[in-house]
Amino acid sequence: MRVRTIPLFLLTLLFVFTFPVPANAQTSVAGSASQPTHTVRIDFNQRVRMRDGVELSADVYRPDADGRFPVILNRTPYTKTGALSGGRYYAARGYVYVAMDVRGRGDSDGKFVPYRNDGRDGYDAIEWSAVQPWSTGKIGTIGGSYNGRIQWLAAVEQSPHLTTMIALVLMS
Repeated sequence: MRVRTIPLFLLTLLFVFTFPVPANAQTSVAGSASQPTHTVRIDFNQRVRMRDGVELSADVYRPDADGRFPVILNRTPYTKTGALSGGRYYAARGYVYVAMDVRGRGDSDGKFVPYRNDGRDGYDAIEWSAVQPWSTGKIGTIGGSYNGRIQWLAAVEQSPHLTTMIALVLMS
């Protein structure tokens, strides 16, 4: 064990002193964020039919421009109305942001039973998003807490359109 520790320590020191960071180097967060390039169109309470006929409600924030855009999907039991600022932010920067109430919550139909339908419903929501006229077919999911955990349930269903997952705060 000790034999491996010394070379690793020496390699770390070599790396640190070979590639030093200048003392005056600064990282600036201000000004590094992307700037809005589009006005935003919001389509509230779009009905999205699941494979069993239950309809879920989604608010769609998108650039008010012709063309197809990548989609960010946020499915939530906490009501989609909380996504207003995030939806506007992403849509102004060239993404479609779909905020969707999960089954039985907010404006969605059905009965809310935590996690029971979230895999299949997530897959269906991804597929719905992929075939819309404003979509490139590349879908990313985002969310924290419950919203983060249900992304994994949707991923298990293996949608060919799911390209990215940003699952935050999974332990709560």
